[in-house]
Amino acid sequence: MSYIDAMFDRAGDRIHVVERDKQDKRQFKTHPAQYVFYYDDPKGKHTTVYGKSCSRFKTQSAKEFHKELKIQNNKNIYESDINPIFRCLEENYLGKDAPELHVGFFDIEVDFDPEKGFSKPEDPFNPVTAITIYLQWLDQLITLAVPPKTMNMDTAKKFCESFDNTYLFNNESDMLQTFLDIIDDVDVLSGWNSEGYDIPYMVNRVTKVLSRNDTRRFCLWNQYPKKRTFERHGTSNVTFDLVGRVHMDYMQLYRKYTYEERHSYSLDAISEFELQDSKTPYEGTLDQLYNQDFQKFIEYNRQDTALLGKLDKKLKFLDLANELAHANTVMLQTTMGAVAVTEQAIINEAHERGLIVPNRKQRLTDEDTSAAGAYVAYPKKGLHDWIGSIDINSLYPSAIRALNMGNETIVGQLRPTMTDHVIKTKMGKGSSFAMAWEGLFASIEYTKVMEQDKGCEITIDWIDGSQDIKSAAEIYQMIFDSNRKWMLSANGTIFRYDIEAVVPGLLKRWYAERKLLQDKMRECKDEKDRVFWDKRQLVKKINLNSLYGAILNPGCRFFDKRIGQSTTLTGRTITKHMDAYVNECMTGTYDHMGKSIVYGDTDSAYFSVWPVIRKEVQEGTMAWDKNMCTQLYDKISQQTSDSFPEFMKKAFHSPYGDIIQCGREVVATKGLFITKKRYALLVYDQEGRRFDTEGEQGKTKVMGLDLKRSDTPKVMQDFLKEVLDEVLMGANKEEMIDKILKFKQEFTNRPGWEKGSPKRVNNLTKYGKEEKRLGKANMPGHVRASLNWNTGRRMNSDNYSMPIIDGQKVIVCKLKQNPMGWTSIAYPTDILHLPQWFQEMPFNDSEMEQTIVDQKVENLLGVLGWDLVGATQTANTFNNLFDFGE
Repeated sequence: MSYIDAMFDRAGDRIHVVERDKQDKRQFKTHPAQYVFYYDDPKGKHTTVYGKSCSRFKTQSAKEFHKELKIQNNKNIYESDINPIFRCLEENYLGKDAPELHVGFFDIEVDFDPEKGFSKPEDPFNPVTAITIYLQWLDQLITLAVPPKTMNMDTAKKFCESFDNTYLFNNESDMLQTFLDIIDDVDVLSGWNSEGYDIPYMVNRVTKVLSRNDTRRFCLWNQYPKKRTFERHGTSNVTFDLVGRVHMDYMQLYRKYTYEERHSYSLDAISEFELQDSKTPYEGTLDQLYNQDFQKFIEYNRQDTALLGKLDKKLKFLDLANELAHANTVMLQTTMGAVAVTEQAIINEAHERGLIVPNRKQRLTDEDTSAAGAYVAYPKKGLHDWIGSIDINSLYPSAIRALNMGNETIVGQLRPTMTDHVIKTKMGKGSSFAMAWEGLFASIEYTKVMEQDKGCEITIDWIDGSQDIKSAAEIYQMIFDSNRKWMLSANGTIFRYDIEAVVPGLLKRWYAERKLLQDKMRECKDEKDRVFWDKRQLVKKINLNSLYGAILNPGCRFFDKRIGQSTTLTGRTITKHMDAYVNECMTGTYDHMGKSIVYGDTDSAYFSVWPVIRKEVQEGTMAWDKNMCTQLYDKISQQTSDSFPEFMKKAFHSPYGDIIQCGREVVATKGLFITKKRYALLVYDQEGRRFDTEGEQGKTKVMGLDLKRSDTPKVMQDFLKEVLDEVLMGANKEEMIDKILKFKQEFTNRPGWEKGSPKRVNNLTKYGKEEKRLGKANMPGHVRASLNWNTGRRMNSDNYSMPIIDGQKVIVCKLKQNPMGWTSIAYPTDILHLPQWFQEMPFNDSEMEQTIVDQKVENLLGVLGWDLVGATQTANTFNNLFDFGE
């Protein structure tokens, strides 16, 4: 038995927990709230992560807790700020399996007022006309609807005969009451954009039609839904959090657990992408559908909810969130955040070791918390042959483990006087913080130590507050030659390794557990069992990938800039070694920018032996083929991986160098490199899996160019993909000219509104208010274009077309001179029917064609040095390759 949700009753000093038992029954438990804190005490029986003795104060009374906390406020205090709910969940549910949730997916349809238009959740003046809910655990789709006023009940029922579990009502009030009855045994309610629309609309509509008291039925324990304001896309929105019964917005789950931006986040677009299924199509407006084709209207509402069920059946994001919550003893909604899950996991690990964690530090608003980022090299631009790549396995978690990085293992810090001066000087000349670190792989103080510079004095700030000034050579001797169990990070932070820090230990355990779960998954012959173990290993993967980002977040209890920058700079130094060693394997020269190195990015090296062997192969004195290339790159990868223990000892005095390992990722016949983080490869082997089978030359791997990028028109994406594939497969200049000219001719014949550029509109409300206040305000062009659409709707009394709102995806079209003085206008990506007034706008076809076709294609081919200006009348630059806006 495990929990679904919990509530902290502050007035009664109790924690209420709702569970789902193995017999599928809902159970309610009440636990006394445990108010706990620890304070420094040499005679204490407890130990902090720093090794200090401390005593515990524990009570079940908040009043006594705060009274005692004031008495002990002159001492170091620990754990006084841990969420009592999380403490309760840790004490009672840690290690228990997640429950099988009763999930209800739902979607609502709302009436339309011809005079007032659409109603918003905060003012739901239009009635709810239909609700469909899919009870996942029963595999049952239920529809509730109120027929149009012009239709009698018998006719409406006849239209609905073909739908199972469809119930009609004479009035909205009865329908809403029935919906509240149906969700009584639901644990989790979920919809698409339900945080921003369905939930606030339903709560406010129930208040308006029934009563505020009836909104308690959305929750358990007789609670009201809790109003919450959230910021998204530059504007404030109001929603409601349910209590006991959890609400999870599936669109937000989708955005969290998919790592690519989509053209559109409409349910229709995502269903088409994930399921090759779509919403029920219809002509005209939804209002017309409701009043003129009630049967299809019901079908439309049912299909929307059915799609939600199908999406989760495939993606299982709710199961994932459920497993993640229970593995770390947090609540379901907590998993939507960035820090709390990881923080609680670290707390649980410390407690398992019998250690007490610190309170969260109060940080100054002007405190510098920024840390140097990853190493990203400038590539050798152009087309390259026989590309290989090697990447380090989980670089940042591995670096944290290899140097035993933890708040409690910091011994001291080389004061970064020289480094800070260099960075500030560069920034003073206009460089960004990231650019100021360009070309630096470590702090200058660390570099001086490794050079054993006798003439360079460095201040050491010890963890106890004392200071020493030593030469860089003396510091080297102190770390590397004195038999102390100390390590020095590339940030100049000194860590001890006589004890294992909590975070590295947690990472070690997660690695081991994930490997075990993956082995069990591979052994499974039954698909249901395979899914079971896959879900659990994925939770460990998410934990591992999230930890570095969480502890580098200033809001995290375990944040320490020294650890964050030790991780990134140590990672830079490790990657630099990998690049240099790979080059040495092929050329004999230990140089991270050597002849064979094409590109380096964070944890990866891209290289080619071709410049070294080209002449011999072309002269026929050396045999060469795909298999030989793969074997060579595999051998180089293994040799590089074997080099890390010695390097880690030499560079950081780390005895854990075998933690750092790398593996060969891809081998490609061709690679096109443009600039940082923008390249494409024609891969024929990826980690041993061949793609040059059944007549195929390989698989195109694209990074940064991202041919499915959300701000590129779909038709252009497809064309650019074709162009890129053909170039990587050896197409020549003349073939490309023919292809481009043919496409341009086809594109020219498209209607103007199909030639616009996709954008996402943020801060629309803010700029709109500024415009009203100032008369004319400066704003991004796509925001101006979106305001123009909304103005056009009003001018044409168009209440049927949807307005553009904050965060929406739009298509921006350029205009010729016109009486309004508009240079562009946008329209919502998800609009089904463009109004006539919009279709008659004076679109600037030639300018859009140049922006979308000429400029982008010529940019792509320009990197090859092909002069296509005369043939295609385009500009020959490539700096903005695939830079299609924000």
